[in-house]
Amino acid sequence: MKTRFRLTLLAGAALGLSIAAVASAGQAKQALTVTHVRAGAPTAMAGYGTAPELAVQQASYKLGAATNPGFVLFSDPTNDATAKITIYSPPGYTTSLTQTPGATVGKAYAIVSAVIAGVPLLLPLSGPVVVGNPADPSLVAAYAQCKGPLDPPTPQEALVLNTSFQGQTISVPDFVNTVTIGGSTYVTQEICLLPPSQAPFNAQLVLADFTVNGVWTNAASAGQYQWVADYTPFNGNTPNPAETVEVRTFVGLPSSFTLKRLKAKSSIIKFSGKLSIGGVSPAGLKVNLYYGLKSKPAPNFTNPSQAGVAGQGKVVHSKTLKSNGKFAFTRKKVKKKTYFQARLEDEWALQGGCVGPSPTGQPIPCLEELLSPMTSNQILVKPPKKKRHH
Repeated sequence: MKTRFRLTLLAGAALGLSIAAVASAGQAKQALTVTHVRAGAPTAMAGYGTAPELAVQQASYKLGAATNPGFVLFSDPTNDATAKITIYSPPGYTTSLTQTPGATVGKAYAIVSAVIAGVPLLLPLSGPVVVGNPADPSLVAAYAQCKGPLDPPTPQEALVLNTSFQGQTISVPDFVNTVTIGGSTYVTQEICLLPPSQAPFNAQLVLADFTVNGVWTNAASAGQYQWVADYTPFNGNTPNPAETVEVRTFVGLPSSFTLKRLKAKSSIIKFSGKLSIGGVSPAGLKVNLYYGLKSKPAPNFTNPSQAGVAGQGKVVHSKTLKSNGKFAFTRKKVKKKTYFQARLEDEWALQGGCVGPSPTGQPIPCLEELLSPMTSNQILVKPPKKKRHH
């Protein structure tokens, strides 16, 4: 989801406003190039007139490190309601599906389009992601409706996004399985939603940001990887597989994103940094510098919350990066203790579109492949000490 749409949605949800209007490792050897994604780009699909989004931000981009991803799913409120989202993890990542039922493995934050007392609203919901008991009758019934043809009779793991708003809970199951398609092994997440006419608040999912910790580990080999999501819309109250579309997030391993403060005269603050993405030339990219009085001012999808999705600081844009990925910012001196953080937004996609066929093996149209968003380390800057007068 592009920044201005995200900020508009969050502002509406925060105030309760009414609505007014891959490549597997080694497949591609050359450095890929990127382009800026135009917000709200139309599609030729009836169910999704505006392209939905999958943006996956990982806690680490080091080889063999714990992935602990934050998943952002977005579909414009003008699209048909989403019936099912299937997420495919990158082949080459390792997984552990041994979490104990009842354990909390992440957090969730969501915005839904809802109708309360006849008034259309954007509502924020939040809560934990917990491991469910696959034998629970409600999960058994949900899985029977949601499972795909390659899934086992019982899910290997059942996660539940237990979100709530003013005491009203909307629990969304997320069924996790290992499947093999065309010789490649994926861990899939299948998320099935109720049609708005049957959901609490007549809710239609607009945005979800949720984390799942302790399941994935990054691949041990440097390369180019993809997270993939297939969105299927409703046609009325019935899922419409013919209108399924695909979107992806590209991850280059290893990648790094650093920010440091430089020496400068007392009237200004200087920063430099470097962005490196495995398999991608950073030439043409831009990064943002967030700053504010609160810690961690930049968005970070591994922190599901309003601040995690939109940030909580002011922002300035960098000049276009060159092929070495280096960038610099200069700001006036601060009057109060201020935190600074750089951000590669979820606004950049691979030039030329998606790389490689769908992991499903089906001719599903792939609309875009975003670069995985990244957030740098933060730097705390204190105001200069006042000179003593004798």
